[in-house]
Amino acid sequence: MSTAVKGWQFDGGRWSETESLPLTDRALRYGMSVFETIGVRGGQPLLVARHLALLEENVRALLSPAQGEGNCFSALPLPELAADSTGVLRVYVTAGDGGPADTVQAPRVFALFEPLPGNLPDWQTARLHPEPVTPFARGAKTGNYWMQCAAQSAARSAGFDHALLHDQDGRLLSAAMGNVFFVQNGALCTPSTSLALRPGIMRAWVMAEQSVGEVEVAADRLKDAGEIFLTNSRLGVMPLRFGAVEPGPIGCALRDRCRREKIIP
Repeated sequence: MSTAVKGWQFDGGRWSETESLPLTDRALRYGMSVFETIGVRGGQPLLVARHLALLEENVRALLSPAQGEGNCFSALPLPELAADSTGVLRVYVTAGDGGPADTVQAPRVFALFEPLPGNLPDWQTARLHPEPVTPFARGAKTGNYWMQCAAQSAARSAGFDHALLHDQDGRLLSAAMGNVFFVQNGALCTPSTSLALRPGIMRAWVMAEQSVGEVEVAADRLKDAGEIFLTNSRLGVMPLRFGAVEPGPIGCALRDRCRREKIIP
């Protein structure tokens, strides 16, 4: 593990520092884990209650019954962070030991803190991933993240910051590493959760601040969008340049508000 990353395991009602995951854990063997990425600014985790509620929802949906100590994940205490910590804290709940079809009896809980260097850019670039994807586990953040990583890696290799994803029917889903919003015919829209995509915490924040339509739309229509931006807990709101589509006023205003109100690292 990089010296810049700090890790903990939650056991016996407390966090203790660790640098490894047991080789017998099904998170390593089969990718059986769920996680949440929580922004941290000045040592303070952000939007904690919302993140932990979503973590518990995904634990119960995918790892249930997840018996054992600490199975009330919405009330999970977080590890203590240094006062100058700014970055992201990822909290993982794994399936623990066992075979691929065994009931989860003793989940493990890990946390990783990753500092984020420097200031975020005002906008980034994106392209549409050329291959369709099939959402897994209704978009929950799981250890099965290879699909998103592969799409993001391909975008980076092609000179872009982000990949935007579509399904087998050509419908826009999300960004590889976040949710996506766009302006269509003057209205702010985002792909509907009926498409089995992740209901991200920053997605919910934007929808509480703006009038947003949840739609099913062909990804190739993005070329005609008025503006496009993505959301996640690392970047907050990030305006995107997509082909001839330039960063626009809604995304830029929301980005600036995130920074002013310290909603992102």
